[in-house]
Amino acid sequence: MGQTAVQTAEKKSNQAVSVRQTKALPKEDLSNRDALIEQYLPYATSIANKVAQTLSNDADIEEIICNARLGLLEAAKRFDPKYNVDFKTFAYYRIKGAIYDGLRKTGWIPRSLYAKIKFEQASNEYLQTMSEKSLGTKKLSADEEMSEIYETVNSLASIYIISIDASEETLDIEDKKANDIERKAEFQKIKEFMRQAIEELPDKERKLVKMYYFQNKTLEEAGEKLKLSKSWTSRLHARALEMLFKKISHMQMKAAHQASHR
Repeated sequence: MGQTAVQTAEKKSNQAVSVRQTKALPKEDLSNRDALIEQYLPYATSIANKVAQTLSNDADIEEIICNARLGLLEAAKRFDPKYNVDFKTFAYYRIKGAIYDGLRKTGWIPRSLYAKIKFEQASNEYLQTMSEKSLGTKKLSADEEMSEIYETVNSLASIYIISIDASEETLDIEDKKANDIERKAEFQKIKEFMRQAIEELPDKERKLVKMYYFQNKTLEEAGEKLKLSKSWTSRLHARALEMLFKKISHMQMKAAHQASHR
């Protein structure tokens, strides 16, 4: 991962950024966007390098850096400073998402890393959607904030379970502390509940979850199949996750009730 490779990657990504900036915009908007891109290019490169370090030496560092910078460009295009949100946080999810989309499209992702990468990619997508949803909204009460945090944690738990279930490398990814048979059996039961819950989702939510997690589609590709815009697809994904966790919780309570009456 030498200096020459990084410099080549920078050149490629800068060319890609220039091509995508040709759409006419007011000069002030272009100036602000250019300033953001220039300021955060090292940040995008840093994220790309950290991702590359988790992969084998066969990974194309030039391509990873290029995709990271395209994610930065997308973040700069969509960012609105009037919402008083930190751009670095806003950009992080788009940069990571662009990197993983690039890895997926090249078919590089090995099966052993699929669940880990799918979990992080889906989590980034979800957290980005929730972040954009909160932009410009009124200040929440303490109870509302706790409710939002609870839903977020539950949705991330759903992503974790689906990501593992969609991978064939289950034993390598499950909690390594769960050595006893009872806890492994419990986790297996949760996965079975998840599969059942997915089948019980409304038609569009079910198709989206299956395409995104089990058929290796991006959210955008799944949305195109469902004839939905990118923003609506993201919202549908978030809604499906919340529905899944509620369904699983209900199934667990029902199973516990039945077990107590045996």
